[in-house]
Amino acid sequence: MSTIHFRIDDETKRLAMQAAERQKMSLTEIMRQRAEELAAEERQYQDSEHDVWLEQQITAAFSRYDAGEGHFISNDEMNRHMDELKAQAARGRV
Repeated sequence: MSTIHFRIDDETKRLAMQAAERQKMSLTEIMRQRAEELAAEERQYQDSEHDVWLEQQITAAFSRYDAGEGHFISNDEMNRHMDELKAQAARGRV
């Protein structure tokens, strides 16, 4: 587990400690909780961003297909192609 250090003015620290005491928690516990909440918000944001990107990629792929610019391949053909790419990567050729 890592440690975070930051500086705040004395008045802010005093008031924050009083607020923490009112909640029957230490200031460290409250700051840890807030950091965890921020991390959870960031995870949700990143997941959402990925979902938007993925949806755009799928829409673009179907648009290319509808325009006659692409075609679908079987799962077996795809697996063979991926195995070949993996082998090339393992040999350092990609």
